Amino acid sequence: MSLRACLVLALLTALAGLSLRLVVPVTPVDQDYRDVIAYYRAMPAGAGH
Repeated sequence: MSLRACLVLALLTALAGLSLRLVVPVTPVDQDYRDVIAYYRAMPAGAGH
């Protein structure tokens, strides 16, 4: 693949990502997710593996 094709593909990917970010609304974090994060923070280091 040529350098020009790679750059065009990178530009198209960046534009697609930016447009999706602008079009699709961000879902707020719910309480269940916060509970899971709090559970893993309470565990000692290395115990989550």
